[in-house]
Amino acid sequence: MSINNERDEKDYTGCIIFIAIIVCLVLWIGGMFLSHWYAKTYFTVANDDNPQALFGDSFGAVNALISAFAFAGVIVAIFIQRNELKLQRKDLGLQRNEFSTQNNTLKLQRFENTFFNMLSLQQQIVNDLSFTDISREQVIEDAPDPTLGRIAKEVIVDKVVKGRELFFYSFVERPHYFKLADGSTQKAEGMRQYLYFNGLSSYDDSYTPTYFDHYFRHLYTIVKFVDNADFLSFDEKYKYTTMVRATLSRHELIWLYYNGISSVGKQKFKKLIERYSLLKNIREDLLSLSKENLDIITIKGFNQQWLWGNGYSGTDYDFWVTDDETDKEKYYISAFYNKQDIEKGKSKVREWRDFYTKYLQ
Repeated sequence: MSINNERDEKDYTGCIIFIAIIVCLVLWIGGMFLSHWYAKTYFTVANDDNPQALFGDSFGAVNALISAFAFAGVIVAIFIQRNELKLQRKDLGLQRNEFSTQNNTLKLQRFENTFFNMLSLQQQIVNDLSFTDISREQVIEDAPDPTLGRIAKEVIVDKVVKGRELFFYSFVERPHYFKLADGSTQKAEGMRQYLYFNGLSSYDDSYTPTYFDHYFRHLYTIVKFVDNADFLSFDEKYKYTTMVRATLSRHELIWLYYNGISSVGKQKFKKLIERYSLLKNIREDLLSLSKENLDIITIKGFNQQWLWGNGYSGTDYDFWVTDDETDKEKYYISAFYNKQDIEKGKSKVREWRDFYTKYLQ
């Protein structure tokens, strides 16, 4: 309650006391004169009775006045005590609100301390990533026998890739070998080409994604930690997950895309990716065009360049995005657009769906 309202209550209490006093005085004075008039009118005064004495006896009403004042005092005291109890309850309510505010402040401090420690640990996990790729290379060197001139020699080369560079190297450059139907071996440059030849199902079969198991488990834990903070509003949670997203490089986002839509990621992480628009800054053109999507366009006699010419990315992005929030196999558009821009994203999805229906279905 405001200070003005409290003052109004105090003024109201004073009025009650004043009115009670006035009423008591009026009743007492009126009763005194009424009893005197009644006695004088209806009772005969003996000769030996002194009228002044009778008038004096009428002042026995003072006892009644004192009793009336005492009773009125009790009523007023109860009324005052009631108001004081009200104020005490208000004070207790304010204290509870203050304690609640302090408690929320402490919760936020503990949350932020844990959050930023987790974020720091995530960066440490990235820095600690390391992979040694062993390959054979042909080098030309002088032969031990000068008469032989220069000869070709096969040597083993160790390529060490560390930190954030590993996301790029493993997706774009690292050689992947797989068997063809005729038993021959095919080489793919990076996971991007590997998906192009084998499809998304090969993601789960490949050893390469396991390099980032710890990375993705901890990244998921951070986002889930924010999502579980029930004392934060959605906008506040989004602010913290935006900080997480800001730490992700372009090829981290590419790996996150495929991790979220893989058989493992669909179970838990995909929903959080969509809720907090973790793929908002992804470069669509850096994604692969997986075999299952490539087959869709080649069967119709088209190719990737044809998609580019029609204004599309020509990658998995076009095929695995939807405006149906219940679709478990594709990314809901909110994974790429926040709530301010989601209508723009939905419009693009509808445009793609019309294009797909016209040319590819």
